[in-house]
Amino acid sequence: MAALFVALGIWQLARNDRKQKISARNKAAYAAPAPNVSSLPPNPRDGTRAESRGTFDRAHETVLRNRIRDDHVGIDVLTPLRLADGSAVLVDRGWVQASTQSGVPTDPPSKRTVVVHGLVHTSSPFAADDSVDRLADGRLAVPRVDLGAIGKTVPYRLLPVWIEAQAIDPKPTGNAPQLPQPPAPDPVNHLQYAYEWFAFALIPIIGWPIALRRLLRQRNAATKASSESTANTEPVTSRNGRVGSRDSNP
Repeated sequence: MAALFVALGIWQLARNDRKQKISARNKAAYAAPAPNVSSLPPNPRDGTRAESRGTFDRAHETVLRNRIRDDHVGIDVLTPLRLADGSAVLVDRGWVQASTQSGVPTDPPSKRTVVVHGLVHTSSPFAADDSVDRLADGRLAVPRVDLGAIGKTVPYRLLPVWIEAQAIDPKPTGNAPQLPQPPAPDPVNHLQYAYEWFAFALIPIIGWPIALRRLLRQRNAATKASSESTANTEPVTSRNGRVGSRDSNP
């Protein structure tokens, strides 16, 4: 039985290793080379992968409010990426657990030239009942990415698409917004199951000796009691002359 539990634990470890390799491969795909965003055809399909090289303009940053991730409310940080031709593409640098009331506690983006890899999306114009707020630091807080409206707040031309970043090179450090992670291949915690199977394997390995020791102790106690009972009896002669035994106790 213990061998079966150990085998099941090893199987779960193998599945966990395979899962980690798939996740690493999917994460590497986020940073794989893609067509330059400036070379995409007009009206590209939503979700098309693209990349862009430039420098971030923190001074004209916008936040996309009321974004949900893992049941937590936060905001996405939208930062223009200045391109070599003087235009810019709006980049969603990631998610922060914050609100427009509490502020957005993030480190500024790198001042170095970066390469952004991600998914292309088109503009989503504001609806009539949408409201546009401003944070205490002056940044816009919008309900959706309306490139026309946001473009009026910057001194350069915005491309007609924006990028949802999946990877940024060099990799952001410190208190940077959280980039999206590839979905897990499956929701099972194989490592936890492996620990459980190994724990089950210890039950017969440790439990059986304890049970056998207790059984032997009970058997020895019973044998000792039987020996003492026999020692406490003595032979007597019955009236018919036969030899028998009588309990020595009155």
